[in-house]
Amino acid sequence: MNKIIICPNEEKLNILNNLSTTNTLHNYKFMTINEFIDNYYFTYNNDTLYYLMNKYNYDIDVSKVYLKNLYFIDLNKTYKNKKLSLLQQLKQELINNNLLVFNNAFKAYIKGKEIEVINYYDLDKYQEKILGNIEIPNTKLNTKVYEFKSIEEELNFVCIEIIKLLNKGIDINKIYLSNVTEEYNYILSKIFSYYKIPININFKDSIFSTPTVKEYLNTNKLDLENESKITINKKIINIIKDIPLDDDISKKILIDKLKNTYIPNTKLMNAVNVKDLDKYTFNEDEYVFVLGFNLDSLPKTYKDINYLTDKDKEEVELYDTLYLNRREKEKIRYLLSRIKNLTISYKLSSPFQKYYPSNLINDLNLEVIKNYNSNLNYSNTYNKILLGEYLDNYNLYGEINDNLKILNSNYDINYNSYSNQYTGINVDKYHENLAYPLRISYTSLNNYNECKFKYYINNVLKLNEYTDTFQAFIGSMYHYILTLYKKNNFNLDIEFNNYLEKRDLSLKEKLLLVKIKKDLIELINILNKQQSLTKYDNELYEKKVLIPLRTDISVEFIGFIDKIMYYKNMDDTYFSIIDYKTGSIDTNIELMKYGLHMQLPVYLYLINYSDIISNPIFTGIYYQNILFNYPTWSKNLDKDLKERYLLKGYSTDKTDILERFDITYKDSELIKSMKYNPDKGFGPYTKLIDDNTMFNMIKFVDKHIKDKTEEILNADFKIDPKVYDGKNISCRFCTFKDLCFMKSDDIKYLDKVEDLDFLGGDM
Repeated sequence: MNKIIICPNEEKLNILNNLSTTNTLHNYKFMTINEFIDNYYFTYNNDTLYYLMNKYNYDIDVSKVYLKNLYFIDLNKTYKNKKLSLLQQLKQELINNNLLVFNNAFKAYIKGKEIEVINYYDLDKYQEKILGNIEIPNTKLNTKVYEFKSIEEELNFVCIEIIKLLNKGIDINKIYLSNVTEEYNYILSKIFSYYKIPININFKDSIFSTPTVKEYLNTNKLDLENESKITINKKIINIIKDIPLDDDISKKILIDKLKNTYIPNTKLMNAVNVKDLDKYTFNEDEYVFVLGFNLDSLPKTYKDINYLTDKDKEEVELYDTLYLNRREKEKIRYLLSRIKNLTISYKLSSPFQKYYPSNLINDLNLEVIKNYNSNLNYSNTYNKILLGEYLDNYNLYGEINDNLKILNSNYDINYNSYSNQYTGINVDKYHENLAYPLRISYTSLNNYNECKFKYYINNVLKLNEYTDTFQAFIGSMYHYILTLYKKNNFNLDIEFNNYLEKRDLSLKEKLLLVKIKKDLIELINILNKQQSLTKYDNELYEKKVLIPLRTDISVEFIGFIDKIMYYKNMDDTYFSIIDYKTGSIDTNIELMKYGLHMQLPVYLYLINYSDIISNPIFTGIYYQNILFNYPTWSKNLDKDLKERYLLKGYSTDKTDILERFDITYKDSELIKSMKYNPDKGFGPYTKLIDDNTMFNMIKFVDKHIKDKTEEILNADFKIDPKVYDGKNISCRFCTFKDLCFMKSDDIKYLDKVEDLDFLGGDM
């Protein structure tokens, strides 16, 4: 028989397995629906995406939406709808530029062949036009549905029922779970481990988050000699071979490919398996547990929110949402009815959400079993966890569960004996999973010195996700503008507006931009005026500096310097460093004794151990405010406004060097508190660093970075928040202070530091 079978890959394997038992040869060609549609109509490649993103500035996801909606567009038809006309023009343009890939021989290949569609009950009109209408049999569903208060109770029930089946001699490979959505995966793995039931869970973990991919994106190199990276490396090579990677658009395409490529799951030979209802036809001797029979899950609910709305669909061969929702109910009813050994359940809550039963329960008048009493005879581990939960409810709310007394009399779980201490991790595995090169920065080092566990949470587990606030967005925009304003072709309006296009702004934010732009104009005028006060006529912006820390493994210290002002005299380079600040400034560096407030000294370290400046001679290290929010009721408002753009930090004590950097240094209009009288010397509030202190400071920073790097590599992440001058400086802004359950015994009290004597002489 010359036949094409269109079915999901899971069904293909099932069919082939069944055919293998008949000892009969069949001339079958298997295809998925996507493979068939791509061959029948067209497909596209990276060049197509690049074209749309480059010419029309589309996001990659928007480009995919447009391409998906081109299949059913007829080039010979006149559309009234503007969206459809746009899609038609786009399709013709892509064809003219050879950016749609056609299989011209495919229609001739399928002519005269029998085509059978299996397990695809959600085809759209244009697909049914070429494959025929897929009839959904009108069957009855008569089964019980089990209700559970929580997702854990639901899975506990499933585990017990599976054990009962195993005790009856049912082959574990004939037991399946279905409708396992992502929210189930972690809890499923946990509960099944309590009962020691092996299970193959279809985790969809993208390779994008792996250390191997992160290392490649940072270095553009693959470690091909490391056997542990072979699987991921093969996937990366397979992706990058067709992407040029020579500009930002190509990199966006690469990242999208990486995000949509998944780590293969390790498959156990004898285990419970997970199958989708509509991708696999279960045999009569197989047992299926359908989880999460909840509203909007089974059946899926379609909403009129797609790019093409129901109104738009009137001119093309697409079904509207009313039809799709009606067909979805019929599909789920049929798929469930064809399973002989079926158990259905739903939950009312998960740790993060509440749920409602599926509307099919009422529509089909299914019997619901509530208050199912779980058997306690199958898992000691789970029973102990239940006992802890019941004791919590009893102590907190006075609730007494029916099983509390039974469990409490049979198990001793050392209730209320929790220890918050960090117990350590396997150092070898920790090193294996680090993203190399390991990069230490001022911020991560400051985190570590504030509290080692804080570093672990933020920089190892990476639980502290970046929040794109309006304030952070404006701060980044200021930094960006300040790298450009000195260029000859600089146009503030153009650069300002181009940057704002990166974000959808609220009305309130748009109103704030009026003042923000005014302040930015003032800042640029001030900076130009300050330039007239210095003879340092060269500047570097946004300099990235990498200092190697280890040779045996790849560890680097990374720093970014906002602005370097310098003056060259023969072979020597006199320099000042300026760090832009969008918040409050604290120039006191005495706390560097404890590895804190080291940002300005770190800049000296970066200059000294890098080659960005030849023969560097120190002039100054400063902060400069670029964004302000001074209250109008401040007693020092006039003074604050006058001094707000002055440099704040430390200067050399050599007047001949200072005089070139700041021609007004005797009563400075550039550096805050800088005053000099030839007879009396520097003013009492002037912050100075002599050469000896500077060299000792650099040595101190160098030693401190190396020492703390070793501690980080040794996985020393104990809870040790610091209290200085009566204030807890580690926990006040920590997003995860409720995670560590910090106790008073964990706190380290730091002695107050009045000066820099701890730097000593030669180190």
